[in-house]
Amino acid sequence: MATTLSITAASASPTLLMPDLGMARFRQFSVDTTLISGRSLLRFTTVLINIGDGPLQTHGYNLQPNGDMSVEQQIQDSLGGWTSYPTEYHMYYAGDLHSHWHLRDFESYVLQRNNGPDVRTGAKHGFCLQDSYTFNLSLPGAPSSAHYLNCGNSSSTEVTTGISVGWGDKYAYKLRDQYIDITDLPSGQYTLTGTADALNSIAERCELNNTTKAVLQISGNSVTIVNQGGPSKRC
Repeated sequence: MATTLSITAASASPTLLMPDLGMARFRQFSVDTTLISGRSLLRFTTVLINIGDGPLQTHGYNLQPNGDMSVEQQIQDSLGGWTSYPTEYHMYYAGDLHSHWHLRDFESYVLQRNNGPDVRTGAKHGFCLQDSYTFNLSLPGAPSSAHYLNCGNSSSTEVTTGISVGWGDKYAYKLRDQYIDITDLPSGQYTLTGTADALNSIAERCELNNTTKAVLQISGNSVTIVNQGGPSKRC
């Protein structure tokens, strides 16, 4: 369940500036048959966006024997202060071509046969939150330049990552694990759903706008967009 915050109004109390996570539209669909011999991989670009009143900030701490860090959400207030809240997420270090810390399963990608069960899910499980895409800098509180720029290194014992208001965290179709394996899928129409805050553990301004969808016609190693949902909107 999403974190629920109880806030008591008081004339001198600061206001919490809540983030609002969503997804931009899927882009750059293709089918890759070269990365893994004999496999067909549906590739696509995603952008996790923040359209809220304040930044999404996650803090990894308490390095554990298994190599994971616990993760708390840090929420800024109108007076410039920060308050921390626990989450269900964990960070882990990936040294394979990345060499930084990732939030595990912060996004999810699910490909579902229309009028059928969930059939395939995304190969990517690690997400390094940062300001890598300008989404809508006209939003109140959006900084003109990127603030969150890195995800630590192998010697880090604490890591702070995030997405500023009006910015997005982009995962291009060509990234190694940015795909869903569609090998041997029957031809037909499928709905691809991308979800931000997949564990529903981040406190947000709105919890109703975390997904984007696209209806795809998949036939062998070809993919065509039938219907494309828009980016998440403030609610």
